[in-house]
Amino acid sequence: MYFKKLNIKIDIPDYEVGEKQLEYGIDIDDKFNGLWYSDLKVSDQVDLIPEKYKSDFYLSFLEANSFILPHSDSGPTAVINFYIETNNCATQFYEIKDNARPYQIENQTDGCIYNLDDLVETESFIAEPGDVYILDVSKVHSVIPLDNNEINRKAICFSTSSLNFNEVKMMFT
Repeated sequence: MYFKKLNIKIDIPDYEVGEKQLEYGIDIDDKFNGLWYSDLKVSDQVDLIPEKYKSDFYLSFLEANSFILPHSDSGPTAVINFYIETNNCATQFYEIKDNARPYQIENQTDGCIYNLDDLVETESFIAEPGDVYILDVSKVHSVIPLDNNEINRKAICFSTSSLNFNEVKMMFT
């Protein structure tokens, strides 16, 4: 299992996106293509994480404007994404073939990028605005646009590098 949709509904809080923390991507024709994380201020407490685990998570705002290459994340091992805008994209997970040759782009630390030829597709999902998913971001995954519309994905992210996917999943069972 690579992800789990939580059967909860949360109203989208009023929020203010702050300073950009980190970005992963490339410039094409003088335009950044990829994803980035920013500081986030929410007006109301989003009461999603049980009290005893709150110190294990940090909050950020995720935005993406293009196809996201197959990758494993740098830093977090699991995230809870609360989707604001989704733009009809699939989050696709993969298994790595033997002899795969991963590489890194600027800002990656322990995460890597993979060529599709080195991967086997496994599970996927298509998030809708308001959906909440737990993702195992230590596993290779990509975000694939399913139509030719402009991409402007947004999600509130609760990330952890101290708990793994199964531990986060257990918080909600």
